[in-house]
Amino acid sequence: MNKINGGVLEMRISFQKPAQQLPLYCESIGYHWPQTAVKRPHGYYAFHWLQTESGSGLVTVDQHQVKLAPHQGILICTNVPHAYHPVGNQEWKTAFLAFSGPIVANLMSFLELRNFIYFDKLNPTVDTFISQAYDYFLQDNILDTIDQSAVIYRFIMDIKQNHYLGTNQFVDQDIITPILSYLTQNFEHRITNEQLAQVTGYSIPYQNRIFFKKYGQSPLQYLADYRLRKAKVLLTLHADLQIQEIGNMVGFSDISRFIYQFKKRYHLTPNQFRKLM
Repeated sequence: MNKINGGVLEMRISFQKPAQQLPLYCESIGYHWPQTAVKRPHGYYAFHWLQTESGSGLVTVDQHQVKLAPHQGILICTNVPHAYHPVGNQEWKTAFLAFSGPIVANLMSFLELRNFIYFDKLNPTVDTFISQAYDYFLQDNILDTIDQSAVIYRFIMDIKQNHYLGTNQFVDQDIITPILSYLTQNFEHRITNEQLAQVTGYSIPYQNRIFFKKYGQSPLQYLADYRLRKAKVLLTLHADLQIQEIGNMVGFSDISRFIYQFKKRYHLTPNQFRKLM
């Protein structure tokens, strides 16, 4: 159903379950849609994607409330009670896609979907996907419905990428960045995993696992490399400083350990390195 409202074409298509078995199929799709209040106490039989184009709405799902502003979206699992309605003075315009199919449960497991996933920021690909893919759903012959199945699959993969990048952004903000900041500002002092856990608020095993995924080493291994890099700079720029002084300045209280770690990393002792400069 397409209609014009205030000079804007409102686009919406609804489907019945296809006679031919398809991996994925569309139940409904639309954009530029003037969203009214919806209440589903028993949920919906299809997986439901909803995003805001303009205005805003309030979504209640799984005893949680989220405000859906422009460039934000939510994916709701089947049969999960939910409701949503416009908020504010501006008309709430949405884009949506409801879909199902034999392989959808596996794909939702891949997305780590339980009852819902909320996206507080949509990347441009996801944000414009429905309006750009809409024409694929205008026909209902066999070849077109196969194409539609592929389009839905691509959309799910785009959602996964959006979710992954969003998670990485969260990890950087809450774990990686605070650890790096603390290490670079306090490298000359003794630093422990317990101190870093106080900085991030996460457990030592979890924060170390996240850090290792990003850098291929633990925070304390990163710290050791950072100290040695700083030592190289001091050896190059300050010929007047004793080796022990430089070791102390970069956080090595034991001069023997400093020399051992430096040689292990650069295959030269600090004195040998200085002589090459």
